[in-house]
Amino acid sequence: MNNKKLLYTLLLGATLTSCAEVEICERDKHPHEGDVNFTYTWNKPEDKPKRMGVLCYRVVGQWKQVAEVNTDDLTLRLIGKTTITPENRPNENPDEGDNTGGDNTGGDNTGGDNTGGDNTDVTEPTGPTETENVESVKRQVLLAYADEPTEPTEPTEPTEPTEPTEPTEPTEPTEPTEPGTGTTPSEEEIPFTPTVKIPRGYYKFATFPLDNPSIDYSELEQFMEKDAADYPLQNVGLSYKVYDIKDPDLNKPLAWQDFNPYAKYIQPDVEPLYYDSTTVQKLYADRQTTFEFKPKILSQNIDINFNIVKNTDEVQFKVTEVWAEISGVPTYIKMNTGYLDITKTSKMLFKTDIKPSNPGDDGNDTNENKRIACHGNINVTGVVNVQRGYGETLADVRKKIYGPGIMQVVIYTEVYNPKTGQTFPQKWQGIINLYNTLNQAKLMTTTSDNKYVYRNGEHGTINISAEILLDGKTVGNIDKGGDALDRWIQTDSDINIDI
Repeated sequence: MNNKKLLYTLLLGATLTSCAEVEICERDKHPHEGDVNFTYTWNKPEDKPKRMGVLCYRVVGQWKQVAEVNTDDLTLRLIGKTTITPENRPNENPDEGDNTGGDNTGGDNTGGDNTGGDNTDVTEPTGPTETENVESVKRQVLLAYADEPTEPTEPTEPTEPTEPTEPTEPTEPTEPTEPGTGTTPSEEEIPFTPTVKIPRGYYKFATFPLDNPSIDYSELEQFMEKDAADYPLQNVGLSYKVYDIKDPDLNKPLAWQDFNPYAKYIQPDVEPLYYDSTTVQKLYADRQTTFEFKPKILSQNIDINFNIVKNTDEVQFKVTEVWAEISGVPTYIKMNTGYLDITKTSKMLFKTDIKPSNPGDDGNDTNENKRIACHGNINVTGVVNVQRGYGETLADVRKKIYGPGIMQVVIYTEVYNPKTGQTFPQKWQGIINLYNTLNQAKLMTTTSDNKYVYRNGEHGTINISAEILLDGKTVGNIDKGGDALDRWIQTDSDINIDI
């Protein structure tokens, strides 16, 4: 089952546990739902996902749904909703304004980070004053903690007791059914429509890829299953799936030994994560409102460049492959802000392209060549630096070879044996703390509380000034002097491995 089907199944389960009411208010003359749809503006339309999810979260009344949007024709359908109870039912008094209130965080399509609510009705209805609206909000918050009063009923005459009936045979349990239909609809049976109806109110909308195989949607599923008071929107995020180095599902090179085992790995070929959210926007009853998204790719396309300098005076060899690992990749995205959590980072393996300065006729490295340029390109949410612990000096931080902001390389070589005239494979492995290099790259901006980051643009470059000196015996550095230069350290060498 793919991610979308799993999410759909869990959300549908929440739907089937709800009551079978169709109208929020039984009085048809008081509409309490509005039609909503969403438009998308893409920087690169050719890269857009086929399906996007939209989290619809009403900030007062704590009501939530997830919609699935077909990005080709912008039709949509609801794939999950929560039970509407007296505690979170919308205001049913038409004189109390058009909604359950605003929490002072938004307005009628004002402000916003490139989002808005394009109401199809140009003329705004006459509504309460600002003071009246504030009072309405206060009343709604109080009503949310009180049971609705019921009408008194006339007392009835006592009835005669009835004769006990014979017990009946128990029947076989039946499968749960969709209220009012007698069947449980499959995902394909729920039609896509130009608009969908949701209760009026002040909403925050967030959009994300609904069927990204690289993403873990478990927190979103919990959010839809649990009461909003127990699992608020601030707790919800999307995470990249992570894998152990021994996991057969992880795409990795052969004979990799991890000398920075602080975290697990994400796949080297993760799909981009698109995201956008609105400010709190108003959805009116009995009207159609269109909200615009301009999704951005949360990931960065990063070029990583470094050089290998070969010393073949004593041992002749040629480099055949170079793999690398980068740590400090944020894996957790906050749903309500789109910020990346720097306390939850992972690692990624990737293969580099190697370009000898003096290649052979086949374009590959030769024993005589002295210099190789290595280039890697990765799509990640970003790369954050090693963190400075309490009481640590800057020198202590620069010496760390574990945690985020560390890069490892494995250099596969073929070493020439002059006695036999044959070659044998040998692997060299080195590690570097990119503290200074990442500071210069300026890939990320940190929030004021130092807990979250957001990327500086869709593209970044990590140029590692320190060059690897490889002499067929050790991995070392070409000493250029200065404390601002990160340094390579040999971690392992292995002879006669299978490459």
